[in-house]
Parts: sequence; structure tokens; C-alpha cells
Amino acid sequence: MFPNDNYNGFSEVSDNLTLEKLLSSNKWIEYFHELSKTLNVELSGYNSDGARLFITNENPFCKFSRSLQAESLDCPNSCDQLLKSDVSHIFRCNLKLLCFSFPVIRFGEKAFIIGRGMFFDEYGSLLNFLKILRDNNLPELPILTPLNFLDEDHMKSVSTYVELSINRQLISLEEKYKLEEKFLRMTSLFDSQAFGTLSKRPELMYRYILDTIEFVFRQTSATLMVLSDDESVYRTTYCLGKYKDILPDLTLDTNNPVINKMRDTRAAVFLEDFGEVSSSLQFKKIESSYFFPIFIGGAVDAVIGIFTKEISREDMKILNAFREYVQLNLENRNLRMAVSENKKADKKLTYLADITKSIVSILDQDRLLNTLLDKSLQLLNAEQGSLMLLDYDTSELVVEAKRCIDDTVQEKMRFKKGESIAGMVLDKGGSLLVENIEKDPRIKQANRARYRTKSFMSVPIKIEDRLAGVLNLSDKIKGDIFNNDDLSLIESFISSVAIAIERSMLYKQTEKLQKLSITDPLTGIYNRRHLNRRLSEEITRYNRYKHPFSFMMLDLDKFKEYNDTFGHIAGDNLIRNLASMMEKSLRTVDIAARFGGDEFVAIFPQTPKVDAIQISNRLKEHIEKSLSEHNIEMPLSISVGLATFPDDASSIMELIEKTDQALYLAKKGGGNRVVYL
Repeated sequence: MFPNDNYNGFSEVSDNLTLEKLLSSNKWIEYFHELSKTLNVELSGYNSDGARLFITNENPFCKFSRSLQAESLDCPNSCDQLLKSDVSHIFRCNLKLLCFSFPVIRFGEKAFIIGRGMFFDEYGSLLNFLKILRDNNLPELPILTPLNFLDEDHMKSVSTYVELSINRQLISLEEKYKLEEKFLRMTSLFDSQAFGTLSKRPELMYRYILDTIEFVFRQTSATLMVLSDDESVYRTTYCLGKYKDILPDLTLDTNNPVINKMRDTRAAVFLEDFGEVSSSLQFKKIESSYFFPIFIGGAVDAVIGIFTKEISREDMKILNAFREYVQLNLENRNLRMAVSENKKADKKLTYLADITKSIVSILDQDRLLNTLLDKSLQLLNAEQGSLMLLDYDTSELVVEAKRCIDDTVQEKMRFKKGESIAGMVLDKGGSLLVENIEKDPRIKQANRARYRTKSFMSVPIKIEDRLAGVLNLSDKIKGDIFNNDDLSLIESFISSVAIAIERSMLYKQTEKLQKLSITDPLTGIYNRRHLNRRLSEEITRYNRYKHPFSFMMLDLDKFKEYNDTFGHIAGDNLIRNLASMMEKSLRTVDIAARFGGDEFVAIFPQTPKVDAIQISNRLKEHIEKSLSEHNIEMPLSISVGLATFPDDASSIMELIEKTDQALYLAKKGGGNRVVYL
């Protein structure tokens, strides 16, 4: 694991980031420890004053020599002399062990890494070490592992790898720290409360946005363009930087390719040739530009233009995050304005917050979608509606929830995307607000009898940038038409609960996968893997409460003959029917599973043998009665084996073997019987 993996915002050093604190932090010591074990070297780190910061995988020869403190060995002074060097070194210490050292320079500090090999480079060096011990009357070091003699080229490779690894991690960590620091500086400058105050004067609000960008990125030439009152063009309202003399004349038509691209991708657009924006000669000096859209209610409400040759990938992340932050504040500002203009909007906003809280905790997908539809109808005082999700495998819209006055639309109905208004909404990715279905040029079709009014809304459900479904609402209770305020409100609601929808979808997928892992694909009942788990649980329960349980195994008599006569498809249908018969005939506490082929098993919890015999005989009668009714051409019967824990077995394997043995005796005795041990 690298030390910057899952590193939570430099939590250990964020307030005062220093190289010394970083290298001695728990995350980095873990990293050095793994590196030491992998490369089979001792690693130690020192600050610029020579104080040791860490040591991992300590070399046994060095550890032994340090403990003796022999003057002739001079450990560790022979290594520490390299702590003032500014270059990498490969050297032999007084013990003749191959070692390396290199400096690490970051954050205006210097530290040193020393690596010591675990073995000598040649046999003669080992003999020399043993001679030093004898000459100084020192105790010998017991050697318990085989010796590998490594040359200087190998140690150079290890040194290079360690140095590159550490520096790569430090560079990555430093870039991440700078990125977070810049974003925090930007968001701290852009105060939501101040923004709210300035929003009463739009010219000051727009200036505040660009001034924040300029303060963080320095020497930035930028403009903020806002949609005109007639919604035909985006005009510059404020600009700064070296192009501020010409940018006030910059406009973008609502059908400009740049606007269309932002509208389609919902992302920033980069242009190397400004001629794609405007052919006017006064803008010829602008070489390249970035345009960041600000969406309000699903439409491009404003555009931030930044004119520079290149913005780094990290700065693009910051600017996109800031754009979304501004977008959120503008949306909040618009909501506040709507609240101040209409007290009814205030009530709806409060209701929106309350129902959002009540919805986001629901995991069950069916319940969530039905609740979401009900709350949407209540929010807009509407009577009819449906919620559809996109089936990505078939590209069809599936009705997951509906509230209608008749049964024309049914749950789980499927619609091709090109066959419905909802499909058109999904294709275009934008909401559809219709005041009169018969006069709207986008639709122009007669209103259907089941709708009281001609006005409706269809809103796409988006999870991040992915279209996931459509919400359809119609028939306001009082007969009113839907308006833009209704649309903004429901879009905000859908946006706020999108994460809950995604979570419920993932939860349903997880449940489905979990069910597939424990069920038999042919019959749908539990498989052998789950059977073993349940048997373990029953044995654990017995060990605690001392209640015996029984285990039954059955199979069809003459199943091979039936397969040969009627074919494998008929045989599979028979297996499925047998599984269904078992589940219907057993008690609710019993556990049925397919063991393999035509063999099925059942666990009878807290059931002694005398009761298990009655249950097995009753099950046999029910199954054979059903078999005789459905298989007139060939009479069928079953054989059953039964064993009880702990009377007949002391382990899972023994219980299965004893039950299988009982089934064998039943088959050997001519079948069509229950045998128990």
C-alpha cells in the first residue's frame, strides 16, 4: 500500500506539513516496512540534524554490532557520515555490508534515507566479519538462515527503486495537498452569506465570482456572460484581465455551437481557435479559451469564460468544482427569491426538505419509487403520474410506479424509447413542460380521455450525468396548468433524491446477486452452498440450546427412465415441479435445497426423529399425489432417507453421509419408501 492511498486530507500533517512529520507518520512507516520486506533491506530515515526518524526490518548484523559498541566496528558512525551528502551513494560499511544512501528534499526540508543490505557481497566479507569478532573476543552471531551474497549492481537497482518510489509518492502527495489547499482557499473566499447579500445587486454578484477566480489563479483574463431578458443571447456583464477592453462587446447567441456543446455535454468547452466563437476582428488576439456553463433548472443560465493558453488538469478540477459551487448558490438564490415573492413557495420548499429527508433513507427500490411518485404528486397538487426507469439492456422504459384513474398503464409495462413522449424526453435529456398537448408544436396530438387537463410535465431522472428514467405528472387537482415554478420545484426534488434512487438500485442489484449466489438456477430454491451454511448454523444452535434437528434427502424413482422417455426439457420441468411441491408441503421453518440432479434435501430445525418421520411421510404422500395427477403416462414415486443430529452423526459430513446411506437403503429396497437410521 502506498502512503497516499486513502490518505484522508493529510490528516496527520495538514496543519503544518513538514517532511520530518510526514516520513515519521504511521502511514509512511507502514509503507517503509512493506518496502523493506519486499526488497529484503533495512531502511532507516534521518532528518537534516542526523536524528533518526524511523527504522524498519533491522539488519541482524547491524543490530548485533550496535549492541556490542566495539570501537573497531565503529557502528553506526560509519554510516551516519553520509547524512550530509547531496547525492546518492553505494558504499560498504566497516562490516563490509553493501549499503546505499540518498537525500530527500521536499517542502523546503532535507532528509536522508539509508538502506543496509541483509547479506554480505561475498564470502570473504563474512569471514572478515567473523575475524573481527574473534580478534575482539566478541561473541559470535548465530546464523539461522541461508546466506545470499549480493553484488553492487543489485544494490544499485534496489537503491534506485526505493528512491524513485519515495519521490513519486511525495510528488503525488504534494500535488494533492496543493490542489486541496487551492480549492479550500477558493471556497473560503467565496462566502455563501456574502454572496446572498450581493445577489440583490447582480452586477456585484457577478463581479464577486470573477474576483474570486482572479485572486486564486492570478493574472487571469475572464468574463461572466448572462442570458439576456429575451433569452436570445448571452452578454458580458463583467470582465477582467488583459482583454477587459474588448470583452464587454463579446456576445454568444443561444444557438452558438459553444453553447450547444455545453448544453449537450453539461461540461466545460475548450477552444484553441477563438474564431469558433466570434469572427469579429477585435477578438483575433485571443488565442484560446475555456467556457464553463452554469446551469439553473436544467438550462444554461450563465457562462464563465477564461482566456489563457492552458489550464492544468488539477486547476480544471478546481474550476469545475467552483462552477458547481457557484451554480448551487445561484440556485439557492433563485429559490430564496421565489420564496420571498410567494409564501406558497415557502411552504412547498419546507415540504420539499421534509419529504427529501423521509425519502433518502429508503433502501427498498419499489417502496422508494412509489413514495417518490406520491410525494411528487403531493408537491404539485397533481392527480396522475408515472415513474419509469430505463432498462439499459433493452433500451426500454419500464413503468415502476403509477397513479392513474384506469388500468391503461400497468406497472412493469415496457415502452420503446421512440414510442412515447417519455422516450423523447429521455433522448433529449431535458425536461418537457406542456401547457396544452394539442397545441404544443413538439407534440400536437389529441388529449386522451383518461386525462382531465391538457397540461403535463415529463422530467428526466439523472444520476450524475447518466439518464436513468423519467417522471411524468399530469392533471392538477384544481385544473390549473403546470408552469416553470412547478418545473423548477420538481427538478430540484428529483435532483436531491437522485442519490437515494442510485443507492436503491445498487441495493437491489446486491440483493439479486446475493440471491443468485445461494439459490439453484433451475429451481430457484437454495443450493448446496447455502445448505452447508444452514447446517453449520443448526449445529451451532444445538450446541447452545441442545435441541436436535433432522436432515432428509429424497430423489425420484425411475428419473433416468423418465428423462430417456420424455426428454431433458420435460425432465427439467419435472425437477422444477418437485422443488415447488417441496416448498409448498414443508413447514415455514424448514429449509429445502437442491442437492444435485434429482436429489433434494430438507433441514427440519428443532425436530427429533419421531417428528421428522411423520413430516417425511406426509411430504412423500403430498408429492406422490401431485406426481400422479400430472404424470399419468408414467407413474412416479420418491425415495426418502432420514437422519437426526446428534443421534446419528456428530458432524455435517457424517450427517450427510448417514442420510445418503438411508436413501441408498430406500432405493435398494425397491424405492417408494422412507428409511431412517
